[in-house]
Amino acid sequence: MTGEWTIRELAREAGVSRKSVWAWIDAQGWERPASGPWILDDERARLVLERFEQTAPLRTRREPTVCGVEDCERPRAGLQDVCTMHYKRRARTGRTERSSGGDWQTRKTHCPQGHEYTSENIYHFPSDAGTRRRCRTCRIAQSSRPRPIA
Repeated sequence: MTGEWTIRELAREAGVSRKSVWAWIDAQGWERPASGPWILDDERARLVLERFEQTAPLRTRREPTVCGVEDCERPRAGLQDVCTMHYKRRARTGRTERSSGGDWQTRKTHCPQGHEYTSENIYHFPSDAGTRRRCRTCRIAQSSRPRPIA
């Protein structure tokens, strides 16, 4: 095509969006027409096409790479070395290893009243599938306490 070029034609020819072409033209400081569509001459159209030809390798699809965490098959997130899940986990905890939400509870050795958590002094609620533990001494003391009459 020779002569006059519209933004739409240039974008189609370069393989980019019209918005990209608009942004680059605006950055060049070229004057907008008073009314009507942008019509570019051959010289300016050549400059636009050259610009987007130089950036074409950046727009080509790359082969997805796998997350850097062992045994994770998810694709990496952008330029990160890990997938989105591991990236968020690292941002939240500072590491990519999985942790259950209650690890800090499991590390406790005594109940709030000071009784030691031993196998004889722990009560597991059946409804929690054995995940939460309670101090047996405190539960016995609580159940033997008289209740106020309402």
